[in-house]
Amino acid sequence: METTNSTEPQSVFDYIFGLTIPGVKLELSRVREFMQIVGSPHSKYPIIHIAGTNGKGSTAAMMATILSASGLKTGLFTSPHLVIPNERVKVDGEMISDAFIIEHVEQWKPHIDRLGITFFEVLTALGFAYFCSETVDIAVIETGLGGRLDATNVVDPLASVITAVSMDHENILGNTLEQIAGEKAGIVKPGKPVFLGRNPKAVQGVVQERGLSEGSKYIYIPEAIQIRGVDVSKTSQLVDIEVQGQAYRINLPLLGRHQVENLSNVLVTLKGLDFSFDSKLIQKALDGMQWWGRIQPLQDEPPVFYDVAHNLEGLERLLEALKEAGYGDAILIPAFNARKSIQPMLDVLQDWQGTILYSSFTGHSAVNSEMLKKHGVPEHMIFKNPEVAYEEARGMRTSENQAVCFFGSHYLAESLYELFNLRS
Repeated sequence: METTNSTEPQSVFDYIFGLTIPGVKLELSRVREFMQIVGSPHSKYPIIHIAGTNGKGSTAAMMATILSASGLKTGLFTSPHLVIPNERVKVDGEMISDAFIIEHVEQWKPHIDRLGITFFEVLTALGFAYFCSETVDIAVIETGLGGRLDATNVVDPLASVITAVSMDHENILGNTLEQIAGEKAGIVKPGKPVFLGRNPKAVQGVVQERGLSEGSKYIYIPEAIQIRGVDVSKTSQLVDIEVQGQAYRINLPLLGRHQVENLSNVLVTLKGLDFSFDSKLIQKALDGMQWWGRIQPLQDEPPVFYDVAHNLEGLERLLEALKEAGYGDAILIPAFNARKSIQPMLDVLQDWQGTILYSSFTGHSAVNSEMLKKHGVPEHMIFKNPEVAYEEARGMRTSENQAVCFFGSHYLAESLYELFNLRS
């Protein structure tokens, strides 16, 4: 493919980052037009589509990893990224290249400008096009925000999966759990099965009703699986699980009962779609999986973790997981996103047994010290950046096993990986 007026690589990335707009621009007609212009690449391979408030990324990553291990060339689209946008688009674990992004954005630029296509929509199109160019056997696609009007919802998938639904993005998706569930259930397609992860009755009712209205088979995952036992260690959990009469014993390298639920989402969905796999294949896949930012160990001594938990349910799951793993006195270092409702998270943190040191991250969306003080956080507990907060935490540790855990935003990742000499 030839391009004209080629520009420097960095200018192309600056251009697509510049397509990020204030607020959210949810509307599918121009996205559908854009996808047609670029050749409707998403129609060229089977897709499993995943929505939810929490757990959709981990569910997608585990599902894609297992499908790859089974011999299928598998695309994975997730969001947001932690350090570079290439992380969002992978084939068998390998990221999309800069060259592919630059070439296609340069070609598409007139249409992007004319239609007002956003950053997320461009990345979605790049993912679809890359999977087509790589002739994948299947792709696992995670929604960005909501579902009904999300840019990924142009797909016609083999099945839809909806993970845990909770209150988040209320200003966009609705002020009740039922309204938010309705937006997530917007990914259900006529005649295609919908798999729902563990959720309150209110969510179950909305998704089941949507499935019935679309003539889609509805599967509530907790009713299709038996968890026989979970043995939690410091870095993993041994799970005994049964799906459709088949037993699995899996060492899951992700902490937290919520990750057992996410694994359940994967196993029930793949079995329901007649994919074949055993414990050995699953273990090989998960042993080789890199899924950062999910109670991710940053170093062993002292134990330091990072989690992207950024809403109330995510925080509650993180705290539960730390306790289960024996880190109930961990020193927590949150850095919050101003677009999130932080007061409910601050209320939950009041009951934590360990010390809490508040920090911030670079960027206009960060909750700064003044905002924290307005929420009642004492000034002496606020530190200007994660590095300074960590130095304070190191001096406060009272035992070798006492951990430190950063959380609160995806935007923390870049500074933390630099601080601990890691690369995503």
